[in-house]
Amino acid sequence: MARGRANKNLARFERIALVLSGGAALGAYQAGAYAALEGSGVRPNWIAGTAIGAVNAAIIAGNPPHERALRLRRFWDELSRLALRAGPRAPGSCTRALWRRWRAHWAPKGAAALAAEEPAVSAAELRALIGEAVDFERVNSGALRVVLGAVNLTTGAETFFDNDRHVLGLDHVLAGTPLGGLPPVEIGRQLYGGAAVTVSALDDARPGDTLCFVVDGYDPAPGAGGLSRTAREIGTMRRIHDLRRRVALLGERLPPAMRSELDIRRCLAEASEVTMTILHLVHESNATGLAEKMTDFSAAALLRRWKAGEKDVAASLAHPLWLAPPPRISGAVVHEMRGGVAASLR
Repeated sequence: MARGRANKNLARFERIALVLSGGAALGAYQAGAYAALEGSGVRPNWIAGTAIGAVNAAIIAGNPPHERALRLRRFWDELSRLALRAGPRAPGSCTRALWRRWRAHWAPKGAAALAAEEPAVSAAELRALIGEAVDFERVNSGALRVVLGAVNLTTGAETFFDNDRHVLGLDHVLAGTPLGGLPPVEIGRQLYGGAAVTVSALDDARPGDTLCFVVDGYDPAPGAGGLSRTAREIGTMRRIHDLRRRVALLGERLPPAMRSELDIRRCLAEASEVTMTILHLVHESNATGLAEKMTDFSAAALLRRWKAGEKDVAASLAHPLWLAPPPRISGAVVHEMRGGVAASLR
């Protein structure tokens, strides 16, 4: 019954988006979340990712729908096997050492320790794993809109590689540094590395009623040192969409003569009737032991996170109100699940 209710409510959405953040080993939560979406018949037609989220996004976009969950499972199983094998890591290059020093200075608190470590798997091994799991011709076919985020290390600007504008390849997937300790990636004579928040990329898409799953392996709890980047971007998007919706409502009440005035026309040009429903799913919100969690690629830990992602998506789709249209005055509504617990409506 829950699946039938979800499918009925999904019919009103023109776009189903999936936004995947970083978190290294915590990315197994995202993979489980997608598996639950696929199992419920929910197939995103727009996907954005950064860091390990870019890897998961590429695997999803680079396979036919009925094979995506299986490919994700195989990738994470093999990543676990490689990460936990015995033996010392090869010494890093000069470029990698410089990259670690940069990461140690700029990485978020709680994750800075990752910068000083060897990556769980080498860049060559990760490239091989992704190459086996992803058909880049399918990624670039345009059947699924794909946006991958990274930071330009020269300018410090967040950059988004979009298959609507770029031909995406392995370098674009690795540009957001999926695992701590990996060296930067050169694209077009520019070095890229580090995660870029990708929620705001949705505003570059053609307007349409949107359901967006924002899946974070880690996002700090509100009140513990301020709001996270993801929460700030979601809040900004909500304010913008609410304002556009209210301009539209005011425009409906203006007499025709007033609507023809130049200044009024310019204001009404910003109006919008479309709505956005955001389901923000967070696996970890406690920074305690974060570095260890992000580097724990044990089979048991990855399975636990995978199942948590499945459970949170199932709970979200079954919620009687979360997929319902927002109030008429609202352009966007946000629902949140943290550690399997639903937060109050925002």
